Amino acid sequence: MAAEAGAPGRGRAPQRNQEWVLTLLPAFPLVLLVMRLWYASRQDTQTLLLLVQYVSPLGLLTTVLLTLVWVLPAVVLAGRVLGPLYRLSTRRSVWVARAADRVPDWVVGVAVAMGLLGWQLRFLPTLLMLTLAVAGLTLRERRPLNRTAIRAVCLVLPVVAGVLVLSVLRTAIAQALEQADVSTLLLLTVPPVLGPLVTGPVPARAAPLVVHGLTWTLVVLFPLVAGAVVLRSPILPLVAVEIAAEPDGRAEQVTVGYVIASDDRLVTVLERSGAVRFIRNDLLVSQVLCPEPSAVPHTTVNLHGWNVEQSALSWLAPAPGATLPDSRCEGRPAVPAELTRDEAAVSVSAPKERAQGGRRP
Repeated sequence: MAAEAGAPGRGRAPQRNQEWVLTLLPAFPLVLLVMRLWYASRQDTQTLLLLVQYVSPLGLLTTVLLTLVWVLPAVVLAGRVLGPLYRLSTRRSVWVARAADRVPDWVVGVAVAMGLLGWQLRFLPTLLMLTLAVAGLTLRERRPLNRTAIRAVCLVLPVVAGVLVLSVLRTAIAQALEQADVSTLLLLTVPPVLGPLVTGPVPARAAPLVVHGLTWTLVVLFPLVAGAVVLRSPILPLVAVEIAAEPDGRAEQVTVGYVIASDDRLVTVLERSGAVRFIRNDLLVSQVLCPEPSAVPHTTVNLHGWNVEQSALSWLAPAPGATLPDSRCEGRPAVPAELTRDEAAVSVSAPKERAQGGRRP
């Protein structure tokens, strides 16, 4: 009886020892938000406190949600692949397999849909490979005696899907080959070829090394990549402000930065250098919303106009209208053609009112 009483305890101990992972998950987004504010403040404590006071939590939450669009599918699919893979290969269970059992099938479907919309085109073959692996390994676990279904899902379907993907992507593959873009070429061609090989178990001796190695690599890699994306995401509007030397005067300098707060007396701007500047409203001549500098594509490989570094969501969504660059966003005073009608009226009337005020006795 002592042995029987001890057996369940030994079975549950590993599960209790891994609960710290689930405890840290809710804290991860909070750490990302704090790191983003710390990065924006250029490691200055007072600036950090100012940002915490005024930055909208909704803006920070939006940054994290945009990151989860591509991180969440990768985590869900990787877990659903590694857990069953270890169990089928070794006939044993570890914390990865137990965690995979807690992910329902509908979550996997949502993760695949998010990946289709949020992942770049060059990663979609990898998404297909992971989806086929989840389907094949799940079928082998749930219906191990249904040889016909296993042969269809684990062999025929990956081969057919791989041939179709390579056929659809042949234009982009030819461009990557012509431009000697090795990374893009591998991302477009290797996953469809590996599809039939990832739907079944691996040798029992290699399973612990493969599963644990991939698991801890992903555990270390995902937070680093997610943190890098969040740290580069904007959390405040970027504006260019023309400032006069005296009230209602002409613009003499331009400040480009992020608006932290604005009231009836002052506008608080965080400059790109990290300095905080408080500007009186009567010294403001004009301001304009500046676009964030867009990332330069690393490759020109495309599929019928769809760049491989674009996601389906960004490709299908309406592109921003083409506008001429504003000199104020480059740190130079605006020319009359760049001012709106109201801004031009203010710029013209201010010197006249000041001159008339100077002639009054």
